Order: sequence, then C-alpha cells, then structure tokens
Amino acid sequence: AFLLKPGFEQQGRAAGVARAHPPGPRERAMASRKAGSRLGAESRGDKRRGAAGLASGLGTAELEAIVFGGADPSTAEAVADDEGVPPKARAADAADAGDLVEKQPKRRKRKRAPSQEAGSEAKASGPGAAAWLDPDDAELEVDLTARSRTMKLRQSNKEKKVSGNEYERRLREHFVKLHGHAQWADEKARAGKEAGEDEDSASEEEAIPTSAKVVATAEAGVGALRPTELDVVRRPQVEIERGSKGPAVIQAVQFHPTSDLLLTAGFDKRLRLYAVDGDENAKVSSHFFKQFPIQEACFTQSGDEILLTPSRDTIRTMWSLDVRTGTPSSIRPMAGQMTKSKFHGIALGADPADQPGFRSSKLFSVLGEGGAVVVCDLVTKHAVRTLRMAAPGVAATFSTARDTLITADEESNIYEWDLGSGRCLQRMKEAWATKITALAMRRVAAHAPTPLLAVGTATGNIDFFDASGPKLPKEPTSTVSNLTTSVTSMRFHHGGEMLAAASKFNKDALKLVHAGSSTVFATWPTDRTPLHRVTAIDFSRRDGY
Repeated sequence: AFLLKPGFEQQGRAAGVARAHPPGPRERAMASRKAGSRLGAESRGDKRRGAAGLASGLGTAELEAIVFGGADPSTAEAVADDEGVPPKARAADAADAGDLVEKQPKRRKRKRAPSQEAGSEAKASGPGAAAWLDPDDAELEVDLTARSRTMKLRQSNKEKKVSGNEYERRLREHFVKLHGHAQWADEKARAGKEAGEDEDSASEEEAIPTSAKVVATAEAGVGALRPTELDVVRRPQVEIERGSKGPAVIQAVQFHPTSDLLLTAGFDKRLRLYAVDGDENAKVSSHFFKQFPIQEACFTQSGDEILLTPSRDTIRTMWSLDVRTGTPSSIRPMAGQMTKSKFHGIALGADPADQPGFRSSKLFSVLGEGGAVVVCDLVTKHAVRTLRMAAPGVAATFSTARDTLITADEESNIYEWDLGSGRCLQRMKEAWATKITALAMRRVAAHAPTPLLAVGTATGNIDFFDASGPKLPKEPTSTVSNLTTSVTSMRFHHGGEMLAAASKFNKDALKLVHAGSSTVFATWPTDRTPLHRVTAIDFSRRDGY
C-alpha cells in the first residue's frame, strides 16, 4: 500500500516501460478486468471512488505486473489517460486512495495555553509547596546566646536553645515587627470566569508583584508599621480663641473614643469641644468652670462624660461634664480621703470593647495625699477601694493584660494592685530610674500581641517592660533615651505599634517611638516642625490623627 502513496504518476512511468515488453496472457486478462472497472468508475464521474476501488481491488500479482512491466496495454492507456488530469487532482486522488487502504486519520494535537502548562507544573510540585521548607530544620538546635543579634529572640532570660523550626518562626515574627507583612509576595487565588462573561473584563489590570514602594494609600488597619519611615501630613490646626488675659497653655487634649470630637482644657478654666474634620475643625461648645483651673481632662470609656481635675492644691473637688446635655456636676471628697490635697493623676479603666469582662472597665482612679490611690465607680463616682503606697504617688494606669492597677511613687517604686481583693500583687523598684514621672500601658492588638508597660523618668529615658507574664520583670526589656529632660506625657497609639512621648521643659521635645523595635522615627518630627513646647498629646481612634 505504501507504494501507492506517490500517486498515479508512478503507474504511468511503469506502463510506458511495459510497452517494450509485452505481458503474458494471464497478466493481460487481469489487467483488462481492472481496466474495465476503472473505466466504469470514470464513466460515472466519480474519479476518487474509482481510484479507491482500483487501490482496494489490486492484489500482489497485479501490483507486480504494473511495476515490473506485466500490465495490459489497455490498462496502461487507461492509466495514461490520467496524465491529462491536473497534478493537484492526481495527488488528491492518490492521497485519498492511500488513506482508505492503509492510513488512519490523525488528530491534530492542540497546543496548550501557557497558563495550563503552568498549572500542570504547579500540580506536579504540589499545592502550597514552598521552596524554602527544609525537613532537616526540625533536627537542628540553635543557641540564642551565641551571638548578640540572636539574644533579642529570647522570650525569657533563662532560655538558651531552641529548635530549628522555632528559630525560623521567631525570625519571621521579628521581621514582621520591623518591616511588616510583605503582602506583594502573598499568592492570591484567581477565581474562574463565569459563563457568558464579557471578554473585556479579562483585560483588567492586575497588581504586579513587586518590592517597590506602594504609591497608593493602603486600607486602614492593613499591614504593620515600619520602624524607619513615618509619613505625616499636617492638617489645619485647631484654632483656640484667646481669653481676656491672653492665651492660656493647653494642659489636656484628648479625642473622643467613638466620634470626631476633640477636647482641650487649660488654666483658663475653660473646656472646649471641637469637631475635627481636618479642614474647618469647627468648635462645638465651650464650658467655663469658675475658680477651677483645669489640669487634667479625659473622656470616660463610653465617651458620655468628661472628668476634670484641678491644678491648685487648695481645690479639693472634681468636676464631671455630660457630653450630650452639657450639664456639669461636682464630685466631692470621697470617703474622707481627700481633705488636705488635690486630686491628680486620673486614670481610666480598660475599654469594654478591648477587654470585655474586666472589672476596670467600670472604674477610674485618682491619686491623693500620702500615697493614697482612690479607685472609684464611674456611675456613682463613689470610692470603691482605697490603696496606699509607701510614698506620694506620681502616676497610675490600668493594666490591659489582667484586671489590675499599676501605680508608681516618688521613690521609683512600681506597684501592681488586684482590683478584686485590693492586695498588692507586686512591688518592685525601678533600678534604672532616679524618679518616675509617667506611665503608659499598651493594649493587645493585631500587630501588638504583647502588652507593654512604658515608664517615663526624670532623666528623659523611657523603659519598656513586658507585661505578658504573671509579674513584671525586674529589668526593662528595652530603653529609649532620645529625650534629655523629664518625660511629662506619654500615649500609645490605639494599634499599639507606636508611642508618643514629650517633655514640656524643653522646646520641640517630642519623639515618636516604634514600640516593636524600640527605635525613634527619624523622619518626623524634624528640626523645622513648629512644635514649640509640647504639654499634651493624644492619638485618635478614627481618621488617623
């Protein structure tokens, strides 16, 4: 059959040679029968089917007669008549005949798309398989005390060696604290296209994985804060009108926990509320408290009230203001404890949304004379419990890790009190501080899993203590010493990644500290930032102020 594939042109050449050598009787009979069938097919006008019949009817002897010169002259003439047929038609006839005799139809191999080839390769390598996974890591032991760079990965001072997998996990956590999550490297699943989807939708732009800086603004709450750079945009300032005796120093500033209200207060005896929108910052209301210079003012946990403390030692009362109605109420000396000194060092309990079920969410505390700490109920404003330190108190804050109150006195002692029983759970002396001036507690958040206690000192140092354990450690985990004068105010960001600390005794003495790495942001504030003397600071929970 393969000999027929070149077509009838080969048969014509064989027939021309056969004329010089006449065939025998048997060969002439067989050739005449075949020629008859051939002519019958041509008379019906079906040359292709006749070619197929000729190919299928020939046997081995007939093929030998045609090729080697035994063909009948009539057969040769019939075959020679095909010479008038165009070569393309003869080739098509021969190809059809050959295909019917021997060849099977071939299927064209479809070329797969590059995405299908990539998908098959991904399936071969296994879903979610990472190139950096090494099973030998489980058998390793890493000594964290061998190098100073790895000692920061220890969770306690007694810890020395960890497994390879644990060492890798801690390295990743430390990287996230410093640089944040590399979201451009995360593999996103692509959803399949729905039936009848418009073809133009397939050409939509997709984010290309890159390590370059992102120009577009990220969504709020996504990603971690990097310790090196901080982008700050200055908005129109809140204008405070001057009183009859000139401008007064702002002693207290705080944002409302659930709205865009901002309170300011000072020695001019006025409490002002503003609606901060970053543009007009319109004043909402102003409240005057006669013979009551305001030292401290803060919203309660729900934001329904504002508590105020005086600046003079001769004033032995407090005030509260209803935010909705604007009605002020005086708070008299409680349980006979505050008859000779002022209230100061006010501290609010934990936010119910952050620590649900904590007793401190319904309490607040103030410091008094002789080291007294009065814990009061938010609703009745009555004293619930009175605690006493060994020396006059200087600062207090409620813990965000457990239901306790942390206070400090003038002799650099730090106390932790149980709010249920009133017992002192721990008393330790801050060996690194000559005098404690301020306390701040970080809440537990998505990018701040460890509660931290920040202690501001008279020398400008800020010591950080890990508060996740059952007791506070005797030595700080890290220290920031960028301020040179006494720390007068500190505030953690609601996300827990940043701490703002300031000193009012020096001009432009404000530092923003990255809590994860205990480093100060170098990009803001700068030497040209018009801060002057910073007396109060706060972060907003909304809008990023």
